[in-house]
Amino acid sequence: MSKKQNNQYTEHQIDCSSWFDEGGYCQFYPIKGHSFLGFKEFRSKRKANYSRSVQKELSKFDLAPKIYSPVCKLKFFDRDDPDYDCISDWGYVTEVAEDIQPKKLSLAKIQNLVNEIYEKSGLKFWDCHYYNIGLVDRNNTQKLVCIDTGKESFDGYANAWGFAEPGPKCSYCNKYQCRCSE
Repeated sequence: MSKKQNNQYTEHQIDCSSWFDEGGYCQFYPIKGHSFLGFKEFRSKRKANYSRSVQKELSKFDLAPKIYSPVCKLKFFDRDDPDYDCISDWGYVTEVAEDIQPKKLSLAKIQNLVNEIYEKSGLKFWDCHYYNIGLVDRNNTQKLVCIDTGKESFDGYANAWGFAEPGPKCSYCNKYQCRCSE
């Protein structure tokens, strides 16, 4: 296991010379020397703990990326500035999931993921739009997973399409991409 110093997980560093992804409630950074790992950073320890607990539950069933650290802070690494000395906010190291091309994924597959999450964990994945799901490799196949495990995705009363049931399925007629409410 790695050493901890002042809640800092010292086994990994954030590669701030590379890509990063910004969401509404967290940042996602690459880990130096590990193309399959990233760091999910939040504005508070409470938000990081919430997201990690949901992701940990879902990852038991291969419904979210795997987790590789406790909630911690990481040091940033900048190959262009070796004296760069900055520590992240709270977050955790996790598996990187591949982005989804919206036109290549049917709404029925999203609904299947939403249903599987509820059946296996009892959680309702409300904010289940294309940018909150991804693909991970499992047994030489790609598996659809939830990548946004923050409170905004699991503590709601309406989905990303405005319906009262999680998923893109219309709660009135049970069809995908329904227009009966227009």
